[in-house]
Amino acid sequence: MRSLKKEIEDIVRSTYINTNIIRRKELYRLLVENFYPELKASTFDWRIYELKKSKVIVPVKQGVYKLSKEINIYNPVVSGMQKKINQLINNKYKTISYCSWNSNWLNDFSRHQAFSNILFLDVEKEFMQSIFYLLLDNSFKNVYLYQDQSIIDNYISENKESIVIISLVSKSPIYKIGRVPVPQLEKILVDIFCDKKLLYAYKGEEIVSIFQNAFDEYIIDISKLINYSRRRKRENQIKAFLIQNHILEKELFI
Repeated sequence: MRSLKKEIEDIVRSTYINTNIIRRKELYRLLVENFYPELKASTFDWRIYELKKSKVIVPVKQGVYKLSKEINIYNPVVSGMQKKINQLINNKYKTISYCSWNSNWLNDFSRHQAFSNILFLDVEKEFMQSIFYLLLDNSFKNVYLYQDQSIIDNYISENKESIVIISLVSKSPIYKIGRVPVPQLEKILVDIFCDKKLLYAYKGEEIVSIFQNAFDEYIIDISKLINYSRRRKRENQIKAFLIQNHILEKELFI
């Protein structure tokens, strides 16, 4: 005999199989009409919890969900160079905010594989110069402070490996893999959208593919992505990009 829990899971899947948006109030109505005519808020919250725990739905922003496709949380492989830099910074500066990531992480999403790699080091603005000399003093090669396009044109584009120090945007979405602070996927996506000159290999149809594959393969927190894009003053542009390329529906931003 099928359990009530299983029946709820099945009706949610069948009802929303052709949509990317499941609004909380619609889900409440579905449960009222089919299972709980007098559904209490506490019971509804528990059913939401169970649907998320069973990987039937995943949240995309407050009050909005979508069907899960057994999508994973993005956890890239931290490189040995990132670990060395992390140890250096931690030994020298105890309270500094920063994160690092490799442009070759984008090979997981892009159609064309880049053969050069840039290790991005996002650092609090007042520490950029200090970190630059810290790396040079410890024999790191091809280290650059990102200040203008000429750095890319004259140096970075010719290197197989480079380290680029850029200013960390306040309240950037960051977490740690092991002890190494890295940007969350939402930050990476916004950064490649905003920094087309720095990430010159990822533009046009390539950036569309990266976004589409990221949204297909991993859980993306839409609120976090939009909030960060707002801090980078690109909120309207990235919303338009997501809608025009059929990555997200317009209704999601209403």
